[in-house]
Amino acid sequence: MKKLLVPAVLLLGAITSQPAYAASVEYGDRPFYGFFLSNLYFTNASNGEYGFGRQTFNTIDQNELIHEMTGNVGLYACAAVDGIYYAIPYHFLSSMQEPAPLPMFSYNIYTGYVEEIGEWNIEGSSFKPSDMTYDIKNDRLLALGYDPVNRSSIYEVDRTSGKFTKLVTLPDTGGVIACDAFGRVFVITVDGVLCQVDMEKNFSMTRLYTLPYSQLSSNQSLEFDLTNNKLYWASNTSSNPIGDRGFDTHLLEITMPVISQDQNYDASGDYSFQNIGKLGHQSRFQGMYIPYATGGFQAPGFATDITAVSSDDGMSCKIDFKAPLTTFGGEELTSLDGFDVYRNGERIYTGKGLTPGADASYNDAAIPAPGEYRYDIICYSNINGDGPKSPVFSYVGPDRPAAVSDISIDVADDFKTINLSWTAPAEGAQGGAFDPSTTTYDIIRLPDNVVVATDLTGTTYTDRLNRLLCYSYRVESKNAYGSSFAVSREFVAGSPVEDFPVEENFENKNALLLKWTPADNNADGMTWLFGTTLGQSVFGDYETTAEYIISPTSVDSSVLDADEWLISPPIAFGDDVYAIELQIRSLTPETFNIFTGNKNTVESMTDNVGGFELRAPEFNDEDGRMLFQKYTLTLPESIRNTVSCVGIQLATPLPASLNSYVQLGNIIIDTADVLSVKTFSSADKEVSISYDGAYIRVDGDFTAGSVYNANGMKMKDFTGDTLEISDLAPGIYLLNIDGHSFKIVK
Repeated sequence: MKKLLVPAVLLLGAITSQPAYAASVEYGDRPFYGFFLSNLYFTNASNGEYGFGRQTFNTIDQNELIHEMTGNVGLYACAAVDGIYYAIPYHFLSSMQEPAPLPMFSYNIYTGYVEEIGEWNIEGSSFKPSDMTYDIKNDRLLALGYDPVNRSSIYEVDRTSGKFTKLVTLPDTGGVIACDAFGRVFVITVDGVLCQVDMEKNFSMTRLYTLPYSQLSSNQSLEFDLTNNKLYWASNTSSNPIGDRGFDTHLLEITMPVISQDQNYDASGDYSFQNIGKLGHQSRFQGMYIPYATGGFQAPGFATDITAVSSDDGMSCKIDFKAPLTTFGGEELTSLDGFDVYRNGERIYTGKGLTPGADASYNDAAIPAPGEYRYDIICYSNINGDGPKSPVFSYVGPDRPAAVSDISIDVADDFKTINLSWTAPAEGAQGGAFDPSTTTYDIIRLPDNVVVATDLTGTTYTDRLNRLLCYSYRVESKNAYGSSFAVSREFVAGSPVEDFPVEENFENKNALLLKWTPADNNADGMTWLFGTTLGQSVFGDYETTAEYIISPTSVDSSVLDADEWLISPPIAFGDDVYAIELQIRSLTPETFNIFTGNKNTVESMTDNVGGFELRAPEFNDEDGRMLFQKYTLTLPESIRNTVSCVGIQLATPLPASLNSYVQLGNIIIDTADVLSVKTFSSADKEVSISYDGAYIRVDGDFTAGSVYNANGMKMKDFTGDTLEISDLAPGIYLLNIDGHSFKIVK
C-alpha cells in the first residue's frame, strides 16, 4: 500500500529549503484526528506503522497512533460523524496490480470498536473516492470521486449500507471536499482553486479563491472547524511555494469572509491563508476530524472521567462524569451553569447548578430496549452557550456472545476428515450482561455455504469432505439475544487427485486457488502474482503465468529474500516413478527448490527433493520472444503409494540490483517416463536421467556417457553429471549411458 501511493517525486533528489511557517492556530491546543496512510514518525509507534492518529493544532508534527491498521489495507477516503469514522478501504496486493475494494467500515475513536458495514464499490466502474465530509445540517455523508466515465462527481454515502448515490457531476475536477455548518459544500480543484458547489439548483461551481498550491498529488483532506468556520486543508501538492514537489503534507488554514448563513460566497470576499506547518513526517493524511463547540471557544470544555454502567438487570444505566475546569479554548472556566444528557442524539435530561470540576451523575431508568447506547454530555453556560459533545458508550441489558477465537483446522492424512475446534467466548459482544452457559454454535462451510451443524454445545466438530476445494468455516456463536461469528483460515481439502498428469497452466486464477496453495512464507508482501498482463512489455506476449516481480521502486525495508511457495493439491501417487516439470523464464537468475510432504502447508514440506538455478535467458530467433525453459526433477520413492503434496519454493536472495522478474508458465506432475526422466539399474544402483531441452542430467553412479547424432557420429561426452546440448542443432540424438541407450528429441 505505502509502496503504491508514495509519489514517484520522492525519488528525484534533494528538496529545496522551506520558508518559515505561520506562528500558530487560534486556541491551538485543541485536538484533531485523521488517517495516516504513511508517516515516518509517531510518538508511540515505529516507522512503518500506519492508521488513525491524533494531534493538536500546535503540535501537528507530534502524531499519536490511536488505531493501527495492518495487512496492506489502506483507505481511499474517510470522514467522521461525531467521532465515528466511516472509511472506504482497499486491499493493496502489490505495486503491479490494482488495489481490490474492501467493504466500508466504521471506527469509533472513543471505544476503538470497528464494524464492517457493506460493499461500497460501484460494480463495473473504476470509481475511487478521493475525499469525504459530513454535512451536519442535512445529516449526510458526502464523497468526492472520479472515474473516466462520470468524471469528478459528488456522491451521498449511506452510513448503514455503504452504498454510493451520485448527486452531481462537476464541471471541473475536484480533489477534496468540505461542508460548513450551514450545509454549503466546497471543493478544491486539482489546480488549487477553492470553489463553492451549488447543491440546490444548477450544481454549478463558483471559483472563490486561488491558492498557490496546485497539482494535487497524494492523499488529501479538507475540513471546516465548525467552532470558528475556518477551513483546514491537509495539502499534498506537486506545485507549491515550498518547492518540495509533494514530499510533505502541509496544513493550510484558510480564512473565509464573514457572510450570513443564508448567503453564498463569491470571489469578491476577503480570503486569506497561512501554512501552519508540516503535518507528520513525509506523511499522507486524510479524513480530518475537528471536534467543535457550538458555543465557541469561551463555552465550557469537555467533561472528563465519563463512565456509563448498566445495572445488573439491564433496566437502567448510570452515567458519571466530572465537570470541566477549562473552556473549550483551554482557558480557565468561570461560567458554568448545567449539563444536558443525550441518548442516541435525543436530549433526555437537563441538570442545573453545576460548578467547574464538580462530580455529577445521571441515572437513565427509561431504557427502551436492550442494546448499545451513545450518551453525550454537553456542559453549558448561560452566557457562552454549549460546549462540545463528551461521549460515552454502553451496552445496556443482556448481550449476544462475542465471536469465538482460536479456530483450529486439522486436516487428516486422507484430506477428507476435518477436525475443527475453537475457544468459547467469555463475554458479551458489546460488553453487556452475558451468561456463557447459554451459548450454542452453528457451523457453516464455505464457499458452498452448507450448514453442517446447528445448536452445538461443545467447541469441537468433525466434518467429512469429498469434493476437492478451497474451504473455510464460519463458526457462529449465538444465544437468545443474537449472534457473532468468526471465519477460519482457508485450506484445500477433499478427495485427492488420482488422474495424471496433474497440471497447472495458470489460465484461470480462481480455479487455481481452489486447489493449489500459494504462500508468502516471509510475509513481506512481495509474492506470486496471477493474471497480470505485465509480461507483454517485457517478454512480448500475453502468456498466463505465475509471476514474481520486484523493482527498485517497489522495494522497501520490509522486503526480504524470496520465500514464495506454490503447493500442489493432495495427489494419490501410485507405484510408479514420478517427476515434476516446470516451464520457467526469467530476466534474472533465480533459485528454485522442490519439496514433498504429507500436507499442503509449508510446515509439512519436509522432504527436500532438490533444486536448480535458472540459466541465462534464451530467445526465439524468429520473433525475439523469450522462450520458456523446462526443468525436470525426479520425485523421491517415499511418495509411492501415498497421498502427498509437492511444494515449489522460489528462494532467491534479495539481489543487490533490487530487480527480479520470473514467470512460472506451467507445472506438470506425471510419471517419470512421460516427462523425459528415465531410470535404469547399473551395478545394482539406480540411475536417473532427466532432460529439459538444453541440459541432460544424470543422477546416480555411472561410468561413461555420450551423445550421438542420428548418423551415429559422437557429438559430446559427459565429463560430469550434467551435459549442456543447447548448442546442438535441433534433431534426434541418441544418449548412451553405460550401454543403456535413450532417444532424445531436441
